[in-house]
Amino acid sequence: MQIDIELLGPLVDYLPVSAKGEITIATKDNATIADVLKILKIKQKVIVAVNGDEEKGLDHVLFDGDKLLVFTLVSGG
Repeated sequence: MQIDIELLGPLVDYLPVSAKGEITIATKDNATIADVLKILKIKQKVIVAVNGDEEKGLDHVLFDGDKLLVFTLVSGG
């Protein structure tokens, strides 16, 4: 199945510069968000929204054509 992914902020460094933070990857059926992050080699704490919905947990099962928005926590002082 195909999953569209957009990485924001410093996470864009996990993709080639030419990707401009967006990529489509092929995954196995019933892949989870954790599986996708493993493919992308992202080990840090991130927030993931699926299809513009609220944050989903790492065990959320994905479907063909899902769109993930992945970003890091923002903190300030």
